[in-house]
Amino acid sequence: MMKRIRNILNLNRRGMTLVEMMISLSVFAVVLGVLFSFMQNTSNSYQKTRQKVQFQQSVRAVISLMSREIRSTGCDPSSAGFNRFEQAELNILQCRMDLDGDGFTTGSNPDENITYTFVAASGELSRNTGANNQVILKGMQNVSFSYFDANGDELNGLPLNAVDRALVHFVELTLTGETGMGESLSFTTRVALRNG
Repeated sequence: MMKRIRNILNLNRRGMTLVEMMISLSVFAVVLGVLFSFMQNTSNSYQKTRQKVQFQQSVRAVISLMSREIRSTGCDPSSAGFNRFEQAELNILQCRMDLDGDGFTTGSNPDENITYTFVAASGELSRNTGANNQVILKGMQNVSFSYFDANGDELNGLPLNAVDRALVHFVELTLTGETGMGESLSFTTRVALRNG
């Protein structure tokens, strides 16, 4: 009986066979492969979401800036009588305002004569205050301006002539760009002029 118990104990101590070792390594490799694939997909998804959010934040900040400045276009507390818009084109908008009330639209503090220009070849939207030209958005596919009168009717025939520029009460901004991961997003807002 003792000999039988020793034989059973010896069988339990003999370890793993080569076949058992190969099977366990194969299962371990499959589990690691699935885990690695999951981690890679999670990382890619995170990068796409991060780039999309950064793009959206940049565009929203620019839209906020442009909306605020376009809304103030035509501010003329001293009744100096200047053209609110010097240029009103599809990809160029030059707006003027007298924010400091000195009767001139040439002040740079605050900015009173601002030109937004989109260059399709470079995909850049720039803001020029007369003193400096600054690129405020890169990698854009399109930035366009549409102009509307007090009734909400679109003014066509761009660039607008002086008579049509005086009729502008709403400016619609459309910004389209790529998030960096091949996804295209478009943002549109219509801005009402306070001094229209």
